Amino acid sequence: MEPKELMTKRRIEKLAKEYEQYGEVSQEISMGDRKTIDVFVSHSSADNEFIKKVLLFLKHAKGGVEGYVDWQDSKMQHPTNADTAKRLKDRIQRARKLIYVVTNDSLKSVWCSWELGFADRDKGIENVAILAIKPNNGYWNKNEYLQQYPWINYENYLFRVMMPNGTSQALYEWLNK
Repeated sequence: MEPKELMTKRRIEKLAKEYEQYGEVSQEISMGDRKTIDVFVSHSSADNEFIKKVLLFLKHAKGGVEGYVDWQDSKMQHPTNADTAKRLKDRIQRARKLIYVVTNDSLKSVWCSWELGFADRDKGIENVAILAIKPNNGYWNKNEYLQQYPWINYENYLFRVMMPNGTSQALYEWLNK
């Protein structure tokens, strides 16, 4: 049987391909007067091509949910500095949810771990979810703390958020709660 993580990735890629006809992901956004963000997407910059697909998936498959990523934000500093951390805190606080896209590269990123920890404290564990793209059977050596978070999975033709206590809900419901 194929690992669920890969099935989830392939399904997101397939759906994003269908939605490309509606336009590509914007390369730049302005926060302007936006007070809230639907979902902060924590990821490694090495995964930007897949993250574009995640953003299309959220917008078109999940009812217009807007994903936020730092590389679209004209106010973010590159290279990173202390001001980057302040802006990231602000963006995470404005977000209703955080999705951490777990890949080999994001597991190496100190920024991703920092964003996850800040969101956990700011939003509570019920508003944070893991989208695992790295096959691992649910265990990450030296990152076992990830097991405490809800997990986005694709089963029986439906994306679900699996809670650590064994309950689950449709991803659409979780995103809009």
